[in-house]
Amino acid sequence: MAAMVMTSEEVAHFEECYDAFAARERAIETFSDWTKAKFHDAVTTKLAFDGLNKDETNCSKQFRVLGIGSGSGEVDYMFLEQLVKKYSNISHISLERSDENIALFKSLVARGTIKGVTWEWKQIMWDHYWFGMVKSKDPRKFHFIHTVHNLIYIKDVAAAIMNMYELLAEGGVLLMIVVSEQSGTYNLRKKFPDLVDKDGLSNVSSAEIIEILQTHDIPFERIKQQSRVDITTCFQKGRKEGALLIDHLSRTMNFLKTASPRLVNDFMGYLKGPDCVEKEQQNILFVNDWEAIIVTK
Repeated sequence: MAAMVMTSEEVAHFEECYDAFAARERAIETFSDWTKAKFHDAVTTKLAFDGLNKDETNCSKQFRVLGIGSGSGEVDYMFLEQLVKKYSNISHISLERSDENIALFKSLVARGTIKGVTWEWKQIMWDHYWFGMVKSKDPRKFHFIHTVHNLIYIKDVAAAIMNMYELLAEGGVLLMIVVSEQSGTYNLRKKFPDLVDKDGLSNVSSAEIIEILQTHDIPFERIKQQSRVDITTCFQKGRKEGALLIDHLSRTMNFLKTASPRLVNDFMGYLKGPDCVEKEQQNILFVNDWEAIIVTK
C-alpha cells in the first residue's frame, strides 16, 4: 500500500505527539548513557582502519561515516564525540528527508565543540542515495555506517541491509538500532497492521534483522536496551497528553475521535495488556525495548 502524504497540519500534530512520547521515554538521555557506556566496546574497538589514529600526523586518509536517517542529529553527534577520540580527520555524511531536521542538525554542529570533522548533509532517502551511488559508480566506502530507528521507513529492508553492507569498507562497522521483537511497539504494529500500512512503514524488529543477517551468513553481535515509557495518562479520560501518546502509538490523528468504537476498544484493550505494558503500582509502563545490532566486515 502506498504511503499517504500528510498535510502540514498532520505533520505538526505528529511532531507534537512524538515530542510527548520522547519526553516520557527520555530518548536522548538514554542514547547518551548508552553511547558513553557501550559505544566504545561495541563499535570503536572493532574498527580496523589503517590511518588517522589520533597520534598520527600528516595523514591523508579520512575516516568516513554515513548516518542514515539522522533526524536532528543528536545521536549522530554523540557517536562522533566518541570517534574523534580515536580519529582526527573524519568525513560525516548525513541522509535526512526533513529540511527542518537538517537545519537543527547544522545548528547543533555550529554550537558544538567537535574538531576534525567535515560535515555534509543530503536531503534524501536511503533508496535514492543508494541508486545515485550505483548510477554514478561511486567507489567510495564507509568505515562506519549507522541507522537508528530508521529501517521502518525502508520497504525492502533485506535489500537495504545488504546494500549498506556492500558500502561498508573492510574493517568497518555497521550499527543498526531497531525495536526489539518483544517490545510493545512491535507487537502493536503486528496486531494492527493497517495502522502501519497506511503510513507505508515496515514493521521491522531485531528478529527480522537477525534473520536477514543469518540468511546471508553475516556475523553480528547484539546489545539489548531496556526502555519503559509511562503511558498512564492514555487511560485517564480527557487528558491531552494521553491523547497525544495514543495518536503517536496508533499513527492516527485524533484516534479516539476518528477511529471506529470497535477499533478504539480493541486497540486500547491490547495496549493495556501484557504484550505492550508492565504495571508498576498505579503506573502503566509501555515496553519500548530496543536492540543495537553490530556488524563487522
